[in-house]
Amino acid sequence: MSTQKPPFNDNRRFLANETDNPLHEAFDHKMTVHAMPKGESIRPEKLPGLWADVMSAKDGSPIRTIYIHIPFCEGHCLFCGFYQNAYRLDLAEQYVEALIREMELTAGTSFINARPFQAVYFGGGTPTALPAESLTRLVSTVKTLFPLSNDCEITLEGRIYNFAKEKIEAALSAGINRFSLGVQTFDTRIRKRLGRREPRKKVIKTLTYLRDLGKAVAIIDLIYGLPDQSLEIWEDDIRTFLSLELDGCDLYQLSIFRGGLLEKSVAKGSLPRPATLKEQADYYVRGVELMEAAHYRRISMTHWARMSRERSLYNLFSRGRGDCVPLGSGAGGWLRNYFFFVEGDLKDYFSAIKAGRKPLSFGVKRPQRDFLFRDISYQMELGYCDLEELSKRHDLDLLTILRPIISQWEKVDLIKLTDGCLYLTRPGEFWAVNLAQMLIDRIQKDQ
Repeated sequence: MSTQKPPFNDNRRFLANETDNPLHEAFDHKMTVHAMPKGESIRPEKLPGLWADVMSAKDGSPIRTIYIHIPFCEGHCLFCGFYQNAYRLDLAEQYVEALIREMELTAGTSFINARPFQAVYFGGGTPTALPAESLTRLVSTVKTLFPLSNDCEITLEGRIYNFAKEKIEAALSAGINRFSLGVQTFDTRIRKRLGRREPRKKVIKTLTYLRDLGKAVAIIDLIYGLPDQSLEIWEDDIRTFLSLELDGCDLYQLSIFRGGLLEKSVAKGSLPRPATLKEQADYYVRGVELMEAAHYRRISMTHWARMSRERSLYNLFSRGRGDCVPLGSGAGGWLRNYFFFVEGDLKDYFSAIKAGRKPLSFGVKRPQRDFLFRDISYQMELGYCDLEELSKRHDLDLLTILRPIISQWEKVDLIKLTDGCLYLTRPGEFWAVNLAQMLIDRIQKDQ
């Protein structure tokens, strides 16, 4: 049973519902996918100068990553909100040439050569849609142009479809040491209804091949809350993953993007409704129970590792204080005091590269106390927030500012506060993004 949030001066919008069932009723909705503060938009005409200033700097964060975006997919999966362009071989070949040129324009600068990079992530889109020769060229170019640490994690994201042995071997030979594959579910019927082409048997065969090669870390994504997915199917998905003994797995909550294909398909009745938020909470808890029972190590709220081989460096570093160099149409990353986003329109991207310019479309300036907000977001992803330590680090009395809020959260069993450190309960884990966003919003309100 729940009631509306009680009046509490100006803090009431940061409070949870008063309820004895916080897992299902603490909040009415999920606020966002990732917690982040509000920043100041940068006028487009200023972007080239700011980028040049950053690239001329001789220092930066000791934690550094590179994100490379491949904006093509061989199909538009109904649940995905990141689709950009249909894959065409001729267009992909043109893109690879332009992307290599962008790498050449970026490399060789003082900033790039100041420190080594600990992680490189080929994301998308569907990077595995590219031909084997293109994957080889891109990975080899990164290794040639950019200083990488000896233990640099180089991830190739993709899907099972059209990811045959030839491509796998080419990626491994080029230097990929981590594969992140979007399985989403092993259930063939659900997969096909959502646009995933390969049946369960083929998915398992490919994953088994990767595992048995033993040459690179292999992880997968699974999504809970999909249309037609029962709790029993979700349990079977996790048990199937566990039986494969892969290196790691992300258990993601389904996000329904407004105006997206999934929302439209459900609205017109071609797909059954996805799980409700309360049902998703039950799926979440069951997933955690199964992973803990199998003694998997929790790296973040969503990610699990079988052994220490899986590190998930890019995901951890990108949520913390690290710098991230964005490369490719649709890529984004924080560098020093700014967020830069690379042009998502391929025509404009190609034109800028041809003219010898970094194809930036927009940017954001870090807000005041941004490192505090990133510390909060990072720690909450790990299940805690050490407010006492962060108060000292950032010279701000967080416990006083936040006490009315966190006292109420503790009352409804979302957190436990011990020695100035906030620890998430199981319901708090499910609502972790809401809680992190509210902490950030409450602090930013006074800045």
